[in-house]
This record gives sequence, structure tokens and C-alpha cells, in this order.
Amino acid sequence: MGLGSTLLKGSFIRTTNVFLQIAAAFVMTPYIVHSLGDRMYGIWVLVGTFFGYYGLLDFGLSTAVTRYISRAVGTDDKKEINEVVNTSIILYSIVGIVVIVVSILAMYFSQWFIESANEVDLFRKIVAMLGLSMAVGFPVRVFGGVLDANLRYDLSCYASITKLIVANTVIIFLLKSGFGILALSSASFLAGMLEYSLIVMFAKKTCPFIQLRRTFFNRSIVKQLFSYSGKSFVAQLGDLLRFRVDAIVIAGFLNAGMVTYYSIGARFVEYFGMIMISATGMMGPVFSQYEGRGDYEGIRERFLEVTHLSVILSVFIGASIMFYSKWFIARWMGPGYESSYYVCVILCISSTIALMQTSGIGLLYGISKHHYYAIANTCEGILNLILSLILVRYYGIYGVALGTMIEMLLFKLFIQPMFICRAIELSVYRYYFKTIFVTTIKSLLPLLLYFYAIKDLVKAEYSSIIIFGFIQSLLFALITYTFILDKTKKQQIRSVLKHV
Repeated sequence: MGLGSTLLKGSFIRTTNVFLQIAAAFVMTPYIVHSLGDRMYGIWVLVGTFFGYYGLLDFGLSTAVTRYISRAVGTDDKKEINEVVNTSIILYSIVGIVVIVVSILAMYFSQWFIESANEVDLFRKIVAMLGLSMAVGFPVRVFGGVLDANLRYDLSCYASITKLIVANTVIIFLLKSGFGILALSSASFLAGMLEYSLIVMFAKKTCPFIQLRRTFFNRSIVKQLFSYSGKSFVAQLGDLLRFRVDAIVIAGFLNAGMVTYYSIGARFVEYFGMIMISATGMMGPVFSQYEGRGDYEGIRERFLEVTHLSVILSVFIGASIMFYSKWFIARWMGPGYESSYYVCVILCISSTIALMQTSGIGLLYGISKHHYYAIANTCEGILNLILSLILVRYYGIYGVALGTMIEMLLFKLFIQPMFICRAIELSVYRYYFKTIFVTTIKSLLPLLLYFYAIKDLVKAEYSSIIIFGFIQSLLFALITYTFILDKTKKQQIRSVLKHV
């Protein structure tokens, strides 16, 4: 298969994996919430938020590793690949040691901010398991970068699916055995270790010439990696402010129980993002390979192609979430979670516009122009925090969601398109109007007509939602294939279907 067909196949496999993850989460979440209770589940969400900050210790290195391995793959430079891999593993091993030290300190000082002695002991056990898992996971990120750089997304997905099966099996067993919240951390630890082992094995199979030797450590690679990762680190700080402070603001100004209601609504948007990243967010290594060969016209053409597909998919998913989630939440979680639906709609409006441009972020990272994104993302995060702190006082969890929506609309509508086009010398009119706006209108109109036709027929039952959603998918796929996609995309889709 050609590059386009390979990417479409990879997109299909990655998206299938995400759908399996989402399906498992939708099945397991009510079971976990009702097993633990709103308070303990809210505490688990807060623990997850706490460990999310461990991601800062990555310092943006994972993006740098994938970027430079991808460039070396584009030029078939095996020596450089070995140097990047070995140098990165040493750097990540140091990070893993830091994670262990931080976890030990968190366990030691936990009694200062947790009153109950039982909850202190519980918190320490969770931190010990998750901290060790994250410490091991940092060096493994290098091998994940090897798979991404070689576009072996199928192998990454196999490891992820294995983790999914093992984790949920362990959770069910341990919850039934009365382990409570420890079931979640134990399952995460065991399944994570298995996934790490598979990723390392797959990476070695993909690039058998990779050798782990100290002689491949290269100081100039260190400088190169940190020069790139510094900008990625700033962007990660922005992501933390955009996506990781909401739970803390709600817990601080309202209560931990309200975190559950917010997280249920935000979960739909989180899965939306996962699907879009899986389907269209894998272009970074491709752009790096093109950049390594000096093919900038190829970069522009591939970028516009994947953006076109991103718009179609994001409109379809975003509109569907806003239409069906009211009935789905009512059936999924039961009565009393109506507020989660409104949180979902608020966040989904802006996320749809943002996720149309997923490939633009991968482009900036792929050609080392992500300093634009780092600056904008940090400004977004700061604005999100300020607006959330103000609006939560007046509108509760809706105010926190509005804070995220306002900053996202501002930056994704008016700022991000400009600096993406500047980075690759692309016409704003061609990108913003012809590719995004026109495609949005073409995709949205048939969906709105369908929703209007069935709005009085849908019920809060899984069978009703699945049937109408399935019919919608078939009709939309037919309309898209017939009227929206060009001949090249149709040929690539046919090629992928032959090999699936």
C-alpha cells in the first residue's frame, strides 16, 4: 500500500482501539461509580488529576524522541536512530528515579493534607503502585516513539487492547472481592506492566538493528532533544491548565462529589478527543519524514488532505454527541445526572472546532515549529484558569465548563489558524475557508436534517440510540463518499478495505 492507504489503515486500527476503550469505559464506569460511591470515585478522579501532573516530568521529551527518530527513519540513518534511542533511555531513566522520589515524598507527607488515618494508608498504597508504574513507563516511551516513527500503530494498538482486557478483568475481580478503590490502582499497575513489555518487544521486532549500548549516548543529541522538548514542555503546561485544573477548582469551590457530575459530562468530550487523535493525529512522524527530505510542498498537500478528513469526522462525532448524549446519560447513569449533559454540550461545542485542527498541532511538532503552539496553549491555559475561577462562583460546574469553552473558541477560531498557515507558508483562505469552513457546512447540513427528522423518535434506551445512530452513520458515510470526498480519497479507502 502507498503512504495514504497505510495511514488510513493505521487510522482505522487506532480508531477501533479507541472505540474499544470507550465501550469498556461506558460499561465499567456505572459499575465502578456505584461500587465506590460518588465520594470515593471523586477521590479517584482527584488522584488521577494529581498523577497527571507527573507528566510534567516528561519535559516534552516524548515528542522530541518521536520527531527525531521519524526524521532519521525518513533518511534511513540507523546510526542516528540508535543514538536517539539510547540517549533518550538514559534521560528517561533519570526521570523515572525522580518519579520514585516524588512518590515517596507524597506518601510521607500525605498525613498533612488527609485527615482520616484509613484514607492516608489507602492514599499511600495507591501512590506506591501508580508511582512505580509511571517510573517504569517513562523509559518505555522511547520504544513507543520507535513504533510511531515507523507508523506501526497497529502494534501499539495490540499492546493497548491487551492492557484493556487485563485491566478490566482485574478490576471486576478485585471489586467483587471487596478491595474498593485499590482495585483500580492494582489493575492499572498490573495491566500497565504488561503493556510496557509488549511495546518493548514490538519495537525491537520493528527495528531489530537497535542496540542498547552506552557508546551510542551522544551529548549533542541531548542538546538537540532538550532544545525541541523545551517548547513541548511549555505546551504541556498549557494543557495541564486547560484540562487538569477543572476538577481541582470544582473540589475547592464546591465539593468532591460535584467532580463526579462534571467528569461524566467531560468524559464524552475526552473520548471525542481520543477518537480524533487516533484517527487524524498520527501525521507528526509523516511531516518529520517529509521535512527530513526537504519536501515542503508534500507537507502542505498532506496537511490539507488530513485536515479535510478531520473536519468531516469532528463534525460527525461532535454533532452526534450533542444530540444523543442526553438520552445516553439518562440510560447509562440513571436519574440525577442531568447536569452532566449540559456540561457535555458546553464543552463539545468548542471541542468540535478545536479538534478539526488536530493535524495542525501534529504539523507544528513534526517540523519543529511548535513554539507557536506552546505560546498559544499556555495563554489558553491561563485564560481558562482565570475564567473558571470567576465563573464557578456564579454558575457552578457550568461556569467551569464555560471557562474552557470561551478560551478554546477564542484561540481555535482566530489565532491558531493564522500561525499554522504562517509556519508552512499556506494561504489562510485556502486552509480556513475552503478546507475548514466549506467542509463544515457540507458535513453539518445532512446531520441537522437527520436530527430534526428523528428528534421525537429517539428514546432513552440503548437499542433506540444504537439503531438511529447506525442509520445515521450509514447515511452520512454514503453522503460523504458520494459528495464530499475526492477521487483520490475514494481510491485510498477502497485500497484499505481490501487489506482490512
